[in-house]
Amino acid sequence: MKKFVVLGLSALLTLSLFGCAKPDPKPSETVSKVLDLMKTDIQADFTPYFNGEFSNDELVPDSEDESEFAKKMETRLIELYTDFDYKILGETISEDKKTATVEIEFTTHDLGTFFVGFISQFIAKAFELAFSGKSEDELNQAGIELLETLSADLKKDKVSLVTATLTSVNGVWLLDGGENANKPFFNGLTGGLVESLEKWAESFEETE
Repeated sequence: MKKFVVLGLSALLTLSLFGCAKPDPKPSETVSKVLDLMKTDIQADFTPYFNGEFSNDELVPDSEDESEFAKKMETRLIELYTDFDYKILGETISEDKKTATVEIEFTTHDLGTFFVGFISQFIAKAFELAFSGKSEDELNQAGIELLETLSADLKKDKVSLVTATLTSVNGVWLLDGGENANKPFFNGLTGGLVESLEKWAESFEETE
């Protein structure tokens, strides 16, 4: 009888040990941590979640323009692109468990279209005011008013389906960082703003 009791207790102990074992980390957990942190504290340190170079400058551009207009523009853009919703749709881990992809659905403001529209109208307005002899302060104020007007009724209705790529480093899933890494992920997160900024920069370089 004692033998059966000992065997039973051993079996229960074994089961409890397996039951308490820590489950393998999931790539989607890293993605969720990063996105939740972006929504609450865009100035936080994100480097622990990325494999490769990553800087907050990619999320919060460090503009050399110290004017009130530039500061308002940066603040408003950050407000808009951190106001997003997301759903994790699925994840796929490679057979060697070294890399993974996570499918995400973002619901954001259409910041790509907004940025192009704002820049086009602001340039036209700036030329108009400059030719009429307005001061730089008046130009900046016109930019602030245009920004507030165009962004006031901007709806959060842009849906983007994107894939994030991750790499397992010492048993921890990290988002791929570095130049051009996870560009679709960041473009979806910012409502198309990353792609629009690149196209605008390219068109500006072509005119030089």
